[in-house]
Amino acid sequence: MAKNSQLRVDIGQGLALAIGLPTLASWNESSRPKNAKRGTFGFNVETKSLEYFDGEFWFRASMKTS
Repeated sequence: MAKNSQLRVDIGQGLALAIGLPTLASWNESSRPKNAKRGTFGFNVETKSLEYFDGEFWFRASMKTS
């Protein structure tokens, strides 16, 4: 099976569920969600930071590269 492929689970009677890889929203400074809901979480590709919206402010966790 390919490293980045979906997994299909047979649930019987000819039915299957597709289980995909999780995705993370991404944006840059100008395209950050304008009407974000509390708990919005994503990756800022411009600053290379994970960002979290608490309902009022955006918090940033920089990703350290070595």
